[in-house]
Amino acid sequence: MYPAPQDRVLRWIAEIGSDLPDPVQRRLRSSFFTSRAPLVAGSVNTIAVASVAYLRSGHPVFAAIALADLLLLGLRMSLLRRVYAPSGPIFATGLLWACLQAVTIAFVVASADVAMSIVALASGLAAVGGIIGRNFAAPRYAMTQILFIDLSYKTVFSIAHPEFLPLILIQTVAFVLMNRSILNQHRTAAIQAILGERESRRQSITDPLTGLVNRRGLEEAFDGSRMAAQDRTLFYLDLDGFKQVNDRLGHGAGDLLLREVGRRLREKLGPNETVCRLGGDEFLLLTGQRDPQDAYRLGTRIIAAIAAPYHIQEGVCARVGVSVGIAREEPGEALGLAEIMLRADQALYAAKTSGKGQCILYGTAGSALGYAA
Repeated sequence: MYPAPQDRVLRWIAEIGSDLPDPVQRRLRSSFFTSRAPLVAGSVNTIAVASVAYLRSGHPVFAAIALADLLLLGLRMSLLRRVYAPSGPIFATGLLWACLQAVTIAFVVASADVAMSIVALASGLAAVGGIIGRNFAAPRYAMTQILFIDLSYKTVFSIAHPEFLPLILIQTVAFVLMNRSILNQHRTAAIQAILGERESRRQSITDPLTGLVNRRGLEEAFDGSRMAAQDRTLFYLDLDGFKQVNDRLGHGAGDLLLREVGRRLREKLGPNETVCRLGGDEFLLLTGQRDPQDAYRLGTRIIAAIAAPYHIQEGVCARVGVSVGIAREEPGEALGLAEIMLRADQALYAAKTSGKGQCILYGTAGSALGYAA
């Protein structure tokens, strides 16, 4: 969702930050799709100012601006629903709206209607405040809109009163620097908040020892596979002999061994499959649907990988085994995580009681257990 613009110029103007992770960029870019109230308020403001200017002057350009802004508002609102389409049109129409605001101010100031000029300038300042508050995530885009609006007044005024040009230049530089600083402050605060939220979420779904997902992370992965209408296979693993390693070599060696087990398990699964440390020396693997033979083949590969020696330190090795229980979700079953875990746990219990170091598949008929060995 919320992809960047495809056009090179718009991509540069609307850049969120190429150094940021893509999810963070998309999160920031989403504000241009979801923040609708300031967009509507800005357009209504411009339409109102142009309409009043038309009533006071009778100049058709103001009526044309009001009508154009109304049509543009409808287009912009329709574009906001296209969250999977490139965002170039969102930013292009935003720049066009700023141009309409600038043209309105320029024509009002040129008309020498002092009262209307004050209203138009107040409208422009309000628009600048809204742009800073809404569009700070893309500083170049926001500054481009701000400069369109600010320079429209200053250009017309400088032509009429060239003696003020040095002062206007100084004010423009100060205005740009001030607004850039405010935009960067807002953007930095938003990025820090998003990164902090992402890190907090990562910690909430991650086992701190192994870096694998925890039970909560597994639940999210399970729910995600359900949304994808994917049948699932769950492997329930319990290490054999881990307590003896802890007792003989200490908890530090046990922690090192658990981390290595996690690494070996990740190597056996694909990028879209999940390895979870449930706690202690228990692990869960969530994969897509596998037929019994394929599930058993993966189980035997896991047993072989876990059984290889672990080099704890120089001259010290440890060995553990693993028992594996497997439960498959049959097409149309739509099991919950607790249900498929219960089946896998029953298969694991059978593997432990039948001699350990075995892989047993939960039977497809009722609660029967099918031995895959």
